Amino acid sequence: MYEYRVHTLVDITYNGNLQRPFPFKTPSGDVIHDKHSLAMARNQNANFNTMIQLLQMRGNITWEEPPMRIDHRINKNFGFGSFYEGAQNSWHFKFFTEQNEVYGDANDSTGELIDDFNQVPIISFCKETVTFPNSTFITRDHKLINTYFSYGGFSNK
Repeated sequence: MYEYRVHTLVDITYNGNLQRPFPFKTPSGDVIHDKHSLAMARNQNANFNTMIQLLQMRGNITWEEPPMRIDHRINKNFGFGSFYEGAQNSWHFKFFTEQNEVYGDANDSTGELIDDFNQVPIISFCKETVTFPNSTFITRDHKLINTYFSYGGFSNK
């Protein structure tokens, strides 16, 4: 299996099945207790599903853990655009493919993901700590990049 990661400032929280009576807890640990918290959880799931569909355009993926949210200080050493420096929430999702070079080649193993994700609409104003100029994944504008990718190589899982 070949390991890849999505790093994004877009809230891609996976909340699982939301068709349950109030109150209930999602896999991410959030308590859904009314129609407003349910609407946010649905929007987060929509962003997660959009990401999964984009990843699967080129091949099947597997994943073992939902996206992990990290609260930290972002600086120029991250792959995000300079517009987003400072204390921010970011989400990181690790997934696997069976084929090598599904999303690029030996020179740029994630180049096709950059093309596939750029300017695809998302739902903003979930639990992001930034406001995006456009409600989209941004992978090409170096000042505004809100999503980037990394390749971990071969993994025995």
